[in-house]
Amino acid sequence: MEYWLATSPIPGVILWTILYISDYALTIHSARGFREIGHVQFEGSFELTPQYQKDIDALKPVSKRHIISLVLSSLLIGVIWWATKRLLFSPWTYLLYLLYLGMFLLLEVAVHLRHLRNISLIREIRKNGGVEGQISYKKWFSYRISASEFYVFSALFLLVAVLTYSPFFLGGAIMCLGTGVKHSQLAKKAKTTPLQVVASQT
Repeated sequence: MEYWLATSPIPGVILWTILYISDYALTIHSARGFREIGHVQFEGSFELTPQYQKDIDALKPVSKRHIISLVLSSLLIGVIWWATKRLLFSPWTYLLYLLYLGMFLLLEVAVHLRHLRNISLIREIRKNGGVEGQISYKKWFSYRISASEFYVFSALFLLVAVLTYSPFFLGGAIMCLGTGVKHSQLAKKAKTTPLQVVASQT
């Protein structure tokens, strides 16, 4: 399958587009769901990526920032494929492309698993209850939990990469590790600059 992904940039771009769009849609779905169940509040914003926080807080079904980012990142995948195929004259250059593609796709896989967890939680509370009162997440706590999860995904992808000699999974491990480090840094910053509690409001 990895060889198939490397034969053309089209499969990678298609998968990336599907995952990137569904990521935004599922974020909106989860943000709306947490507001509706009324038990959970988030300091600052439910969304952790700073550039999308205003759009997610407003529950915009279409985000201009998201579309621009999708177009640019899709072009980048194509450029990376072209560069590894046309500029680097080696039969092993496709491995470099797979490394980069894994960084894009497997990060989104990790994010989607978190979305499924949130959706499952919201559905269970709506259907059976089981939660009373309210819980408020500090922004630094949300970032720290997110960082811990990305570290776990990084370790998992690295294990698969080692066992299967896969540059694709190695790319995912590197990207998840980098995102975990970034969120750890944002947690430290958020802890020193408290924000207003929002989110469980309609």
